[in-house]
Amino acid sequence: MNKTYDLLRQQGVIRINRRSGAVVRRDAGTGPPEAPFTDDWEEHMRVLLAEATVHGIDRQDVLRRCEALVIAFEESA
Repeated sequence: MNKTYDLLRQQGVIRINRRSGAVVRRDAGTGPPEAPFTDDWEEHMRVLLAEATVHGIDRQDVLRRCEALVIAFEESA
């Protein structure tokens, strides 16, 4: 568990305070993400898009699936 918290802290997702514990550092209301995060995120997306292409998933299907996932995520939040 400590390794997980440490990884999240290193990624800037949580802030750890000895008194109050771990708290989420960012949310949609805190403004745009920092450049290191977006650069890394885009690289992950490139890999996923390459995998989709190799498996024959076309552009429209990728966009449809992304939209569905965003909607599902927003509804569960």
